[in-house]
Amino acid sequence: MADWEEVKRLAADFQKVQLSSTTQKLSERNCIEIVSWLIDRKMLDLIFTSDGKEYITPNQLVSDIRGELYDHGGRINLVELAKVIGVDLAHINTYLNDVLKGNKEIQSVLGQLVDSSYLIRIAGEINEKLSQQGQINISDLTIQYDLPADFLQSQVVEKNLGKIIFGKQDKNDSKVYFTESFISRTKAKIKGSLAGLTRPTPITSILNNIDISEKLFFSLFDQTALYGTLTGRMTGAQYIPNVYARTQNEWVNHFYKQNGYLEFDALSRLGITDQKTYIKKQLVNQEYEILHSCIVSKSILERVDADIDECISSKSFIDLQNNLPSVFNQKDEEMILNLILTSQKRSQTILIENYLLSKAFVDKLLKDCESLIQEKAKNTVESGKYQQYQISLQAASSKNQKAEELEEKVDKREERRKKAAGGKSGGGTQGRETKTKSTKKAARGGNRNNSESDGGEKEEKKVLEIINFDDAKDVLQLPLEEEGIEDDILQQIIEYLLPKLNEDALQQAANIFATTIADRTANRRQTHNEIQSKLNALISDVRLFEKGLKLLSADIQAQLIKYLLKSVCTDIVTEILNYIASEQNLAPPTENLSNEQRLKFVNDLPSEYKHTILPVVKSLTGQSIEDFLMTVETALSACSMILKKIDKKKDRTLVLNHKYQLLEELNKSEDLALILHLAVVAIFTTATQTMLHCSGRHVSGVLSFLKQYLSDEQVMELISYHDFVTLMLSGGSEAENAKEKLKEKVSTIKKIANDFKKPGTEKS
Repeated sequence: MADWEEVKRLAADFQKVQLSSTTQKLSERNCIEIVSWLIDRKMLDLIFTSDGKEYITPNQLVSDIRGELYDHGGRINLVELAKVIGVDLAHINTYLNDVLKGNKEIQSVLGQLVDSSYLIRIAGEINEKLSQQGQINISDLTIQYDLPADFLQSQVVEKNLGKIIFGKQDKNDSKVYFTESFISRTKAKIKGSLAGLTRPTPITSILNNIDISEKLFFSLFDQTALYGTLTGRMTGAQYIPNVYARTQNEWVNHFYKQNGYLEFDALSRLGITDQKTYIKKQLVNQEYEILHSCIVSKSILERVDADIDECISSKSFIDLQNNLPSVFNQKDEEMILNLILTSQKRSQTILIENYLLSKAFVDKLLKDCESLIQEKAKNTVESGKYQQYQISLQAASSKNQKAEELEEKVDKREERRKKAAGGKSGGGTQGRETKTKSTKKAARGGNRNNSESDGGEKEEKKVLEIINFDDAKDVLQLPLEEEGIEDDILQQIIEYLLPKLNEDALQQAANIFATTIADRTANRRQTHNEIQSKLNALISDVRLFEKGLKLLSADIQAQLIKYLLKSVCTDIVTEILNYIASEQNLAPPTENLSNEQRLKFVNDLPSEYKHTILPVVKSLTGQSIEDFLMTVETALSACSMILKKIDKKKDRTLVLNHKYQLLEELNKSEDLALILHLAVVAIFTTATQTMLHCSGRHVSGVLSFLKQYLSDEQVMELISYHDFVTLMLSGGSEAENAKEKLKEKVSTIKKIANDFKKPGTEKS
């Protein structure tokens, strides 16, 4: 209460000061402080102006707003209003509702105030514009008056329609209004423009000429459609005059009857967009088939069917391009064949590009290539290409098999891990983690398997090319040209035949290879048996030679053993090495190899041969026939050969045959030195019933051994003959004389050898 009393006192003092002219006035600052104090305590409701030097009451602000709206012709922007009155825009917005309250004549629209007088005025302007233009669009009015479209339509146009604005609303577009006179004029324009057209015309061209909107044209077209039709109700549609449609139909019917087909492109050029629907309506009672680029009559199909029958029966071919209209493309030809060809005819024909070939014609071409197939297959086998191809196939198959085995092992291992993990972990978290990990690994294994499988498929797709394009062309070009086939299709036919030619050539190569292998196996078996027999004979000779040389003195034995190893035993080893080289497809060792060369050759052999052949080769430089015979038996086993057991009866036969061979050779020989050699060995064989292998330098030692079996006279003759041989071979001055003496003694020496019989008792 004290505060209120103080206020009343201050107010009285203030009034007293104002009424008193003689009283001293308050300063501006004091006035501001007093007013601010009253406003802070909400004892006064005042609004500061923008410059802060004046105050205005809310009622005065509302009154000023209405006054300014009137002064501005019924429409004013709130921003501009705030500037005119001199207050902040926030105060305008605060008291805007007070302005609108109880006054339906004023409205707030997008930051503007408008009253009914303004709306009536623009309604008159809109009516005037409608009268001049014939139609108006709310969108245009929105741009012109800068007011919302909905506000203009509801508060201005529709509210004053029939009162101030005289027109009609478009039923198809509620934002468009027009007058009756405008509609009448527009219909007249449309009729006039359409009546003068004789060919299909785009709607856009018509609209540009008569200057009306597309929507209005389509809405009024049905009322004026006396001269034609539209292809559609969208942008890009065309107007088709009736006179053009009639001419179009006549042309289509005439062309189809005359040619038996209709091309879709031709109909498009006539302005027909939906060709199939048009044809269905136009050719109601006609039998035809729809193809890729055209339709075709039944008569053409029957003609092509007859040509195909003739092609099959005559074992020839037909050119579909020549038998069909030129407008038919390859897809059309394929569709025609699908319609015509039965399953039986399809099995008897082959389509290549535009040519339909009978199966018999293709078989004839393949028959022409039989000699080529035979030649190329033979060359492929002989060159080793076929064998390499088979090896690559086996390698690919082995790779796939290994991959499958590996995957199977991985699957089993993962399955065991899963079982083990499941048993240990039970239902806990660790069990779930283990299961997840194994699943991921299984997935990775699956991916690897897929990858390897793909790689295997790629390897299986490799095909050996035995016959190439040029090979086939050289054979087939002439017969195909004689048949009238052009070069452009010749290549396609040969490319079609190549897989079959290569398939036949591959089969032929397989047959040739099988025959070659069979022959080679038979030859190898025969060769194996022959070599086995030869080696057995040589080894038997070595054994018998060893038996004979053991009868001689130790010094001569050592020489004969060395000679036997160097000659017959070396021949045996050479035969074995040649056999192994043949079996392993190696270059055979050359003749007269040194022992180092033989060792090098053996060291390069596979291990199954190397370890058994090496001891035999080393035994050739030893001093024991027994070591050689023992190691050679092992070597023969490695070569799948059998060393025959010792048969004494056969040995006696061999010794006897050997003696007869020596005597036969002795009787035929004219070589003076060789005669002594043969005679001495023959006498040794008869005397000891064993065989001996020696050279000329050993004759003297053998002759000394034989003295015990010969008479003195025989010994003297043989020694004398030996001395003369030595003189002859020495090449001295006595050589010719010695030669003459030898010739005189030849008959005596031969007689001694032939007549020698083993004595009953040895000479003492």
